[in-house]
Amino acid sequence: MREAGYQGLFIGVWLGVAMPVFAEASTPAESVVADQAEQRNQFIALLRSARQGDASAQWQVAATYIRLGEYALAMPLLNAAGEAGHPDACSLLGALHEDGRGVSKDLQQAMQWYRRAAEKGDAVAMAALARLLPAGDPQAAEMLRRAATAGNADAQYALGLELAKKGEGALFVESHLLFSKAATQGHLGAQVALALQFLDGKATKVDRKAAQEWLEKAARAKDPVANFLLGRLFLQGDKPQTEKARFAFTQAAALGHREAQYQLGLVLAESDSGNNRKDAIRWLDAAQKAGHLAAANRLGELLRGAGAGQQELARARGLFLHAAEQGNVDAMYNFAQMQHEGLGGEKDAFEALKWFGRAADGKHERAIEVVENLLSNSIKTSSLGLKGFWQ
Repeated sequence: MREAGYQGLFIGVWLGVAMPVFAEASTPAESVVADQAEQRNQFIALLRSARQGDASAQWQVAATYIRLGEYALAMPLLNAAGEAGHPDACSLLGALHEDGRGVSKDLQQAMQWYRRAAEKGDAVAMAALARLLPAGDPQAAEMLRRAATAGNADAQYALGLELAKKGEGALFVESHLLFSKAATQGHLGAQVALALQFLDGKATKVDRKAAQEWLEKAARAKDPVANFLLGRLFLQGDKPQTEKARFAFTQAAALGHREAQYQLGLVLAESDSGNNRKDAIRWLDAAQKAGHLAAANRLGELLRGAGAGQQELARARGLFLHAAEQGNVDAMYNFAQMQHEGLGGEKDAFEALKWFGRAADGKHERAIEVVENLLSNSIKTSSLGLKGFWQ
């Protein structure tokens, strides 16, 4: 009875994929029933062949059980197919041991199964071995190139990255070809890498249109980096497309991309809408909590200003100090100003001067002006000491 139940589950999963076709109004109900019966009969025949030792059938039935989360039913069949040398079964066994799904996590066991699959020409296993072997192992480089040549998108992307990092003309061109092959197969990282190459012009001629098209493909698949880069691209040029940029940044920000959260906060902060400025505060806060120092400084500026409708001087001062201590020059200047004016805390002109000086050392233009003005007046105020500069 249990076996029959799983047969039904298998058919349900299969139909879940095919349902959009079956759901068309023009499809007769009798056809759906007939197709379901056919699928059930096919699975029963497959299961029978698996029990009789057919490695291909064992692999297919095991893969079905794994999709259902029934590892206890899958593993005996999968192990049998693997021992018989079925490459897909060996490769899947490697992945299961690598991830610890259905079996104990064991990288050595995973590599053994990957090797058996690679010997049969399995490109996925070759790419996995290249990833798991030590970086300097010659076999890792060999496996990576073999997998890439066999058409594995992950390997093409990884090899493309390696070649691009070497920074040589011919290798740049080869990396571009590899990224193109992987991107065409839907590899998101390769699509982003290809777009960047179209923008920087080192591997091919600059083509902003092609770059945008590849970024849009990856962005539609919810890739946060692609959405961030797409948003940045929309802001460039003589006619920035702010709304499109905002949409792209929002997609990336929602996925936790820190730089996109910061950029979205900047875009929203420029709006006259009170709601947009509140959203700007929210996104800048998310970015600064993730360690973005420029976001902390900009958030402090919004909280310091009455226009935000959420003036929090003490918090603004704290944000400026945090970013200043981490080396953000703009925050140094802002913190010095609040100290000098006594905003959000005690007034301390002497400490303010120190922070103005640090900001000036960091080439902050307004801080340089402040320090130069102080120095030009130093003769008049020298009898008062440093605090006299502020009196």
